[in-house]
Amino acid sequence: MSTIPGVVAEPELRDWLVEALGPHVQDDYEATRLLLDTFDLAAKEGNSLNNPHHIATCIASTPSTNGPWAPVHTDQAAATLHAAYRITRKPANYGALFVDLPMPVVVSRHQCPFCRRFTRADIRQVNDHMTRCWQNPGLRCCKTCVHHQDAGPYDDESCTHPDGPEWEAYRFPVLHCPIWEAAHPEMSGAQESQ
Repeated sequence: MSTIPGVVAEPELRDWLVEALGPHVQDDYEATRLLLDTFDLAAKEGNSLNNPHHIATCIASTPSTNGPWAPVHTDQAAATLHAAYRITRKPANYGALFVDLPMPVVVSRHQCPFCRRFTRADIRQVNDHMTRCWQNPGLRCCKTCVHHQDAGPYDDESCTHPDGPEWEAYRFPVLHCPIWEAAHPEMSGAQESQ
């Protein structure tokens, strides 16, 4: 017994459309819903599978020159659908094949390229963060400077440059520092090009 359903021929599809809808397709979205209850429609061009908007557009009525939109005849709808889609009949036990389990969802996330810690789904929030990210060498901030000394167990963060502020006057972070020097050589090249 084959588990792969065979492709539905155009006459079979036309007979089903006439039985389900009558001689004309009056409501393209209702017809699409009925089609998707019984058939799987995979686009021959592209990667669309069971897309109700594409299917409804395929069988939608067109404007008439002498009046309102005329409904599409089921013969024409069957020919159009058969030309655009590979149509297979859903199994008889289709409803029983599904189980209530979590579904994986692909989500786009955006990440700050400087600190690699700030991630959000909204790119605007990441762009806003990048303008004040301490790891952004374009800001000439302490964290990207060769003179920055991180806090240790016995001392606070400080600037080791001879002309830098004393540790009592040092307030982290200092942005757009006039004595900033790149901590890594690749940062200085990026800074000079800006």
